[in-house]
Amino acid sequence: MQIVATPEQIGVRDGRRIHGRYTVNRDDLATGARHDDAVTRATFGVDIHAHDKEANDKKAIIHADFKFHPYDIPLRALIAKDVDGLLMAGRCISGDFTAHASYRVTGNSVAMGEAAGATAAVAARTRRPPHEVAWSEVRAVMEGLLKEV
Repeated sequence: MQIVATPEQIGVRDGRRIHGRYTVNRDDLATGARHDDAVTRATFGVDIHAHDKEANDKKAIIHADFKFHPYDIPLRALIAKDVDGLLMAGRCISGDFTAHASYRVTGNSVAMGEAAGATAAVAARTRRPPHEVAWSEVRAVMEGLLKEV
């Protein structure tokens, strides 16, 4: 691995995101989208921070201009569309700008990380790429881990 770029400052809320097999978007938040392969249900509203000091002086945080509904983040949003074997979790999953302002919080990231890890484990154990692993297999691994606790 090699570092290609770093932000100019720490605390940058927006960043690079993969192009996944599904892109979480504004409509998902507006309709409360449900998915059979949901790794978590996001409940944190839209929280867009000002892009610069001038905008911050006027209004530091902008909330959505639509009614927000809790929505599912599907496993497909964690799996890269163009790079076999690549899974992401947290704020770098596949999503648009507005959805990112909701799903990027820690609680969602933890659930996504667990699902990505379980998917990677099943994929490695069965010698398949992550996009060929069924959500039912991942869910079974995660439920098995819960029973051990």
